Amino acid sequence: MTEKLSIAIDMDDVLAGTTEKMVLSYNALKQTNYVPDDLLTMDLENLFDEVTMVQLFNEMNAPGFTRDLVVKENAIEVVEELNSIYDVYIATAAMEIPGSFQDKFEWLQEYFPFLDVNHYIYCGNKKVVRSDYLIDDNLKQLHQFQGTGILYTAHFNQKIEAPFTRIDNWLDAHTHFVANKKDRVEETRERRLKNYEKILAAFK
Repeated sequence: MTEKLSIAIDMDDVLAGTTEKMVLSYNALKQTNYVPDDLLTMDLENLFDEVTMVQLFNEMNAPGFTRDLVVKENAIEVVEELNSIYDVYIATAAMEIPGSFQDKFEWLQEYFPFLDVNHYIYCGNKKVVRSDYLIDDNLKQLHQFQGTGILYTAHFNQKIEAPFTRIDNWLDAHTHFVANKKDRVEETRERRLKNYEKILAAFK
């Protein structure tokens, strides 16, 4: 296998601290003092009732919310190195928050200027993404993805068991994709071969 493998990377809570900003917005709305880790032990249905969800959606959908999100530690350096040895794409479910399109574009341009803008994928269902790997914190998106999913640990998924390789931070991502690149090549070769065999079997 001589061509570059491809990696699609989610933005919210993978590259950017979206939950941290959301909790700050919640605190401002409700006059509370929660921190993101509180989400692990609280009744989220009571915390995010229907009225609050509408209020938070309006906050997140407003121009500027996404523009000043904090970048995850080591993300810039690791993604830049990944981009030198893989085809890297950004796959973000912006359809859920349509007001974030421009902010996300400008945020990526500011912090990840080395990425090809033609590799930005704004989507809903990431089943349409055809990369070899997808790094995402959302289990639903990983289950729909057709390649090899990598679960990025976020506040909402820390205690969830899932059938995906889990990475906790961008240094883990470096180990998985850079230090162990030969394993990724072999893993992808085997997956592609299995998919090819399925296609052939369908025509028999």
